[in-house]
Amino acid sequence: MEKDPSLSLYADADAEGDVKGRVVAVLLNERTSAQDLVQLLQALQAQGVHSKLLYSRMGEVIADDGSPLPIAGTFAGSPSLTVDAVVVPGGDLSALSQSGDARYYLLEAYKHLKPILLAGDARQLTSVLHVPTQGEEGVIVTDALDTPAADKLLALMTAHRVWSRSPKSPLFRRSKKPGTLCRA
Repeated sequence: MEKDPSLSLYADADAEGDVKGRVVAVLLNERTSAQDLVQLLQALQAQGVHSKLLYSRMGEVIADDGSPLPIAGTFAGSPSLTVDAVVVPGGDLSALSQSGDARYYLLEAYKHLKPILLAGDARQLTSVLHVPTQGEEGVIVTDALDTPAADKLLALMTAHRVWSRSPKSPLFRRSKKPGTLCRA
């Protein structure tokens, strides 16, 4: 069987560093900062990155400025393995931090080595991921969704995954039998 380069993440050397066409999940919460969200979405769109606004239910969620945010999918219905990175903006996190689906979404994204950006009050979700409060490689912790935060996220996305995290992920731990991987 021949190797098909179109199936490889790394086959196109010319596309190195290109994030065009990638998808970022934005886990919304009540009273999400509209200003931060608009800045992030513009930065992503400028690079050709698609964003997917997710919430615990379909419909709309109201941002901190009173504007409605249309929901593209739910945490449970749009699994993290269908996106390339995850962003959680600040806002009223009481419902989000208690949502089993949202917590599971973040843990799955972490386990699958996806870049994660936690902004504002969402910084408290580092405890869900069991990472230091200041973050770690691949987990960006910031006060606001500003241009430097978006640039860090885009830079991480060029590598497809946060490979340095693989020793921590049960998906990539080696079993005692050489040449096999452990099941999560």
